[in-house]
Amino acid sequence: MHGFGYISKNLNKKEKEFFFETIDKYRNGNISLSVPTNMLKSWVLRFDEKYLENQSFFEPYPDELLSVEDINSCEVRNYWE
Repeated sequence: MHGFGYISKNLNKKEKEFFFETIDKYRNGNISLSVPTNMLKSWVLRFDEKYLENQSFFEPYPDELLSVEDINSCEVRNYWE
């Protein structure tokens, strides 16, 4: 959520509400972590936030190590708490 603070000033009310709805869906186990993460990353790129762009949060390991099972597993750990 710390990263959201960097870009929230550039978002309108509907975008912020949509993001928080997405976070709630993740917390409830309805979507994977990649959904809010990719949403946040798209805004980081859109608003050219260099500090956030290079954070390992967005790419914690090489794509080759990512499996479909990992993407679909949203109940393993809650990263948004």
